[in-house]
Amino acid sequence: MKRAFRSCWLVVAFTLCGSPSFGQDLRVYTTIRDLSSSVESAKPDQAPVVVRSLMLFHAGKVYDYIEPAREVTIFEPAHRRFTVMNSRRQLSSELTQDEIRQFLGLAEDEVQKRLLILSEESSPAAKKSLEILRFQFQPDFAARFDAEKWQLSMEGDHCRYLVDGVQPPSAEVLEQYLHMADWMAQLNSVLHPQSLFPAPRLKLNQELRSRGMLPLTVVLKTETDPSLHLQAQHKWGWSFESKDRQMIDEWEKQSRDPNLKKLPFRQFQQEMLKTEITRKR
Repeated sequence: MKRAFRSCWLVVAFTLCGSPSFGQDLRVYTTIRDLSSSVESAKPDQAPVVVRSLMLFHAGKVYDYIEPAREVTIFEPAHRRFTVMNSRRQLSSELTQDEIRQFLGLAEDEVQKRLLILSEESSPAAKKSLEILRFQFQPDFAARFDAEKWQLSMEGDHCRYLVDGVQPPSAEVLEQYLHMADWMAQLNSVLHPQSLFPAPRLKLNQELRSRGMLPLTVVLKTETDPSLHLQAQHKWGWSFESKDRQMIDEWEKQSRDPNLKKLPFRQFQQEMLKTEITRKR
């Protein structure tokens, strides 16, 4: 099994090794809502908002800003590097793509130990946990695409996606976004240890590539513990709004601020997790 998991990550690494040209200005405003707490008859846009974010593509970089956390991630594909800055805490950290893969490998080793323990237990709960962990590393989906509605569904044993999409204005735009989405799925899994492993989302992104499809809404429903039922709504802009360049200038200025404390990634992660725990109390 371990060899199979390693092979899965090698395939992912090979798929993501090439970097597209990030030349066109592009903006994506995303609202994520929690559908699990909404009434069945209620409209999704009435469900509570979990987070809002703004992603800007400009001059060979990608800026991903999380509004509530006042946190921006700057991705530089040419340097294969991420810089994560939290303005509220005046902290930052850098992480390369190779380091992300290394951290994912360490996480896999920990899961291997957990899988070994679960495989020796016979309770229904242990068997279900074992199946869910295996699925997160080697997801298997049945994909269906409705070309008239531009709707894609991906059904797995423990995870389901439903995507309403649109044809992109160009192949370049599609690859710009999906390349970033691939790496953000992996980075988020490293930044937030309790989140899903990235393989299911990478599978979805590959299906979007093959269909030439940009997502407008993505609904995710899982049987994990805790379970998830989320909707991401993306609003696309093929040019910048007036405030966008100003925000980029502010983030670049912040990255050079001598008062910004730069931490090793693990220390930065621990500081951010402390903040999340404090807010939940």
